[in-house]
Amino acid sequence: MKLKGKVALITGAAGDRSIGRGIALALAAEGADIVVNDVAKPDKLHDRVAELEWLGVEAMAIVADITDETQVDDMVAQTIDRFGHLDIVCPNAGVVTWESFLDITPRSVGSMLGVNLKGTFDICHAAAAQMIKQGQGGGIIITTSVHAEMPFADMAIYGATKHALHAFARTLAIELAPHNITVNQIQPGWVRSAINDASPAVGNIQGMRETMKLIPLGRPAKAYELGRAAVHFASDDASYITGTFLRIDGGLILSKY
Repeated sequence: MKLKGKVALITGAAGDRSIGRGIALALAAEGADIVVNDVAKPDKLHDRVAELEWLGVEAMAIVADITDETQVDDMVAQTIDRFGHLDIVCPNAGVVTWESFLDITPRSVGSMLGVNLKGTFDICHAAAAQMIKQGQGGGIIITTSVHAEMPFADMAIYGATKHALHAFARTLAIELAPHNITVNQIQPGWVRSAINDASPAVGNIQGMRETMKLIPLGRPAKAYELGRAAVHFASDDASYITGTFLRIDGGLILSKY
């Protein structure tokens, strides 16, 4: 129970097959009370709360648009009203559209920049202010991607947002260190999550087989495995770690994509 007594907020956690759910379950398994957030599937948040409470922790669902700073500030306020403090924040929500550069639409650009970049900024800004007010430090764990280091065709904007978050997280680590707030990243590779279902690379069985050949360990990650990485950064095991990342990709970045 490495996180007993801690309160964690995870965005993008509604989906049954989502990294956010994996993070929430892993943190709860170590004793953290959990606030789950999403806007795309609000009905599913109640399922998350039920399964988290089954693990013996307290849980709350908040529907909020992370691209609206007023809603984000209100979400943090609701968390404090319920639990009294906020110790761990996982800005995890993200969206992706597979489009070639010449076919990219303004709508998809706005969506990815809004959720992936502005949404993460809004969450970090509100959470950091609350942690500083508490005076007990805290941990921010940002979900970036192997795209922060490894380019993929048809993902120019998504890759750009993740590369930007990589730089953002490291700068944030410097600025928040005097307040004993650590800022780290988990960098997923190919994950068995719903967000990847629309990828052209896995549109059929043959495509999936070819994609798996690129991963030395031969399989996609499970969302819970991403959650265990978040546990590491959130626990005292990583009390002297900030501004870094943990790549969870099965060796994908080593392959010749």
